[in-house]
Amino acid sequence: MKKIVSLMLALCLVLGMSAALADEKVELTAFQYALENQNTDFNNLWFFDELEAKTNTHVTFNMVKDADWSTQLNLMFADPKTMPDMILRNPVDVEEYGVSQGLLLPLDEYLTEEIMPNYVSRLKINNAGDSIPASDGKTYYIGYLMAQNVNHEGTWYVNTAEADKLQIETPKTIDEVTDMLRKMKADGIEYPFSASYTDNGPERIWNQFASFGVPENTRYYYIDENEKVQFTAGQDGWRACVEWLHTLYDEGLMDPESLTQDSNLWANKVNAGQVGYFTYLRLINTAIAADNIKNFKSILPPVADGCKAAVSSILEVPTAGAYLTSNCKDPVAALKWIDAQLETETMMVALNGKVGEQIVLNDEGKYEVINIPENNGLYDFVPVTMGQFFAPGDYYTSIYQMAPHRVERYEDSKAYAEAGVLEYKSFHYLRDLSKMSNEDSIEASDIYTELDKLVEESFADFVRNGVTDESWNAFQENAKNIGVERYIELYQNAYDAFLAK
Repeated sequence: MKKIVSLMLALCLVLGMSAALADEKVELTAFQYALENQNTDFNNLWFFDELEAKTNTHVTFNMVKDADWSTQLNLMFADPKTMPDMILRNPVDVEEYGVSQGLLLPLDEYLTEEIMPNYVSRLKINNAGDSIPASDGKTYYIGYLMAQNVNHEGTWYVNTAEADKLQIETPKTIDEVTDMLRKMKADGIEYPFSASYTDNGPERIWNQFASFGVPENTRYYYIDENEKVQFTAGQDGWRACVEWLHTLYDEGLMDPESLTQDSNLWANKVNAGQVGYFTYLRLINTAIAADNIKNFKSILPPVADGCKAAVSSILEVPTAGAYLTSNCKDPVAALKWIDAQLETETMMVALNGKVGEQIVLNDEGKYEVINIPENNGLYDFVPVTMGQFFAPGDYYTSIYQMAPHRVERYEDSKAYAEAGVLEYKSFHYLRDLSKMSNEDSIEASDIYTELDKLVEESFADFVRNGVTDESWNAFQENAKNIGVERYIELYQNAYDAFLAK
């Protein structure tokens, strides 16, 4: 009996020690993407303090702004031993760092109801998880999805306060836009047209190609109406657009910093009343000051002669929410911490603010926004779009009454769809749904690196100095030498395989 009691006491002691160890706080690190106009420090944010109390997991964030993301990411991967546990809220090249180098952790074995009940329960709604697996069939990231019936990113805007003053009607053609910009310049508007030069963002200058029938995106490809993949910068409309932009640049109708500035500088000029024409995401709850919204209205994209508008369109498929690196000390704890953010109310609070202050449950049992802080104030106290969120369309509409800024974007998307100004098929078919083999993906990525450098340098040169037949032909020849034809062929093959499925 004494031996049995001793064994039982020893067993209890071991179990007690195990329980104590299990209850010890987990310490993790995160490489966290942050918008240029987002200054909130996640390390001192009440939302993550509450999340830590719920999960017993403390996360130390390294906040990285958009302009520094690529450089800092490459430096981080250069020394795998010092990689953080998680990479949050901005895309990473899965084929390179996951499939090829093994620096990202495959997550399939952890995608269980026990570890990630919130996430797993939504993966099959609207086939939301279909685009996530890589070319090797493995899952390397937790998806981020906020489906809201939106089909495009950039919306066109005119400073109607200035246009009304000058008795200018809403422009429908590029010639009318040019005439409007000249009148605004003569009236003292410093930058009749202004844009940013970020890799993404609805205010970026590259959106202007849509008015010339070329759906522009950062990968330089699109699908035409014959189901053929085309090189954007090889099209006649692409040349016509840079020739028009050169005219604006040469006449002082375009903000010259549109070729260099970030979204913050651009927004400052808009809010100072210096800009008359631009593209942007929406007006409500953005970097545009609340008292400035009344000065602008959205319009359909004006078109050049002989062209049909081709606004780059989007599919509501998941983007990157979170990756675990191969260095992750505790994958289960990390994924439970991520999944805790996806609990319905926690997720809605992360996006909108506290229940009773910014959101309420209405009579239909849906979360509804009751207070939207002015001047982008949400960034001051909630993660907003840079937290974790996963809401396929059917699920989201069942829990959420769209806020005014969401309704605004939806209405613009509806208008663009009804006007037929969207590209034939979204570039997401190539970027997200058409999967290449690892070998083909690496080849396409290598070509893209050189192609991207050439296109960006040529674009800036054409806008500043104009285009001649000689400079245009040299540009096309250089693209050919880099391998643009092979680049397009690789995507065509992947797209054909997708269609065959």
